[in-house]
Amino acid sequence: MGMPPPAPDAASAPLPSVLQLRSSAGVYGAERVLLALGDGLRRQGVRSRLLGIHNYLLERQPLHEAALAAGQDTVLLPCRGRIDMRTVSALGAQLDATGAGVLHVHDYKSAFYAWLATRQRPRVKLVATLHGWVESSQALRLYTTLELALLRRFDALVVVARDQAARLLRAGVPAARIHQVDNGIALPAAPSPERVAALRGELDLAGPGPVLAAVARLSPEKNLALLLAAFAAVARDDARLLLVGDGPERRALEAQAEALGVQSRVRFAGARADVDDLWGLVDCLALPSLSEGMPLVVLEAMARGIPVVASAVGDVPRLLANASHGRLVPPGDEAALRAALGEALALPRRHDAQAAAFVQSAHSADAMAARYLDLYQELSGHGRKTA
Repeated sequence: MGMPPPAPDAASAPLPSVLQLRSSAGVYGAERVLLALGDGLRRQGVRSRLLGIHNYLLERQPLHEAALAAGQDTVLLPCRGRIDMRTVSALGAQLDATGAGVLHVHDYKSAFYAWLATRQRPRVKLVATLHGWVESSQALRLYTTLELALLRRFDALVVVARDQAARLLRAGVPAARIHQVDNGIALPAAPSPERVAALRGELDLAGPGPVLAAVARLSPEKNLALLLAAFAAVARDDARLLLVGDGPERRALEAQAEALGVQSRVRFAGARADVDDLWGLVDCLALPSLSEGMPLVVLEAMARGIPVVASAVGDVPRLLANASHGRLVPPGDEAALRAALGEALALPRRHDAQAAAFVQSAHSADAMAARYLDLYQELSGHGRKTA
């Protein structure tokens, strides 16, 4: 499959061709950023192809399927284990066949394969976006350490939150190679009233009570056990908690909801392909994470004018400074979370017009793609860094 030609109105200056590389277990925040970036680059006239690394632990490949459904140019690279040299060969073949001058990676596994595939291809510029580190286990902390050592060899590193840059500097990455590009999203279209009504019925969310939602992978760093405890303590009987996403903590969270006596008011929706429509059910987003970069879910809620209660981690405070109805709480502080949720659930449904306008102006997919295009063009004509 050939790469699509540039848009007819592309700038007269030569535009780079880019390969995006991601190893994925689902369609979460980083994946939605990547899909939005692909659409934005296409509108900028950039030839961009999404390469997914086959996840041998899954029967289906959600990111690849989502890219196909969106009409994006995408190829799935073979991979049968933790390290598969066929993946390196397939990636190298893509670089040679497309003539791509930039290889842009989006996770530590992709960074490893990209480095191997380009050792004999110094013409290719390596870019890595750091979507956020998850370090909830000794193994994950080791992966982060190894990733940081490898990323020192890349031409450009992109952070999505300001505190990430400080960590890269401490790891020995020269400041000139560190760039900040804020996440962008595809601006939403409102679901039809009929669709929202159908979802209310499907998820048993009918009634006038407020719906609090968490849209996240059910994993330790999202701290959803604290959310369940706080919800159980303050929510009135007609309030509902909608948990959208899946992950290793699902069974434990289901057991916790039962132990707290709120299982009838908590809905575990699982991983969904219709998250855009589910926002039509939500009165308030809760994000009690212990760590974040620039979480896409906060941008998605803000774009729809949905109030947000979130931990003051990563760049969440910077985002909610542009909202009328955002509420920050210290990470891990159950009392503060209870107070914030209690206040949010006691108020009538509100539309945060300030937040929606901010996201539309500063965090669209096109704004993000334009910043990445500037970076790709800045790298043109410069050799590979070796320090």
